[in-house]
Amino acid sequence: MSLFLAMVMFAFVTSLSPGPVNILATITGANHGYTRTVPHIFGATVGFVLILIILGLGLIRAFNDSHTATLALNYLGSAFLLYLAYKVATSERAEHNKNKKDDAPTMLQGLLCQWLNPKAWIVSLSGLTVFSSNGVIPLEDLGVFSVIFFIVCYCCISTWALLGITIGKYLEHPIHYKIFNRAMGGLLALTVVYVFFISK
Repeated sequence: MSLFLAMVMFAFVTSLSPGPVNILATITGANHGYTRTVPHIFGATVGFVLILIILGLGLIRAFNDSHTATLALNYLGSAFLLYLAYKVATSERAEHNKNKKDDAPTMLQGLLCQWLNPKAWIVSLSGLTVFSSNGVIPLEDLGVFSVIFFIVCYCCISTWALLGITIGKYLEHPIHYKIFNRAMGGLLALTVVYVFFISK
């Protein structure tokens, strides 16, 4: 029971903390509403849990043994997320396309946001290290940990999306929309840079 509670607390703290995926959920919630943010939330949740499972099944050893693999992931992921930050910061609201469905992130994009997110790999590696014995986590513990993270991660990303929806009520004016996207794009870029440096 104590292990279960420790896993829940670890999942909650790491999932709710600011990061690229949560910031993107806030931006998407503000610009598109909750329903159209669900694909991003679900994709990001599945993406994180897949990272956790794959690392738990043995890939963690490759990251522990290869600094090059870790560094390559950091560069590739940071470049992708900085590109997203640029797209967010430079997006404009046009009345004729602001309801266009293609503007909202897809489930695949949400999944890629996690797979190319250094924070997701750092959290997964840290969690598996904390809850493993001699670098190996039992399959039943990995299963429980994955289910916990799926539920907690989905709820936490949803919380950030709902925050975005609240903010979105004040973005009807094009100037407010532009200021919000510039600020959130900048915040996303700063978050990416911060995670990149702490993961080196």
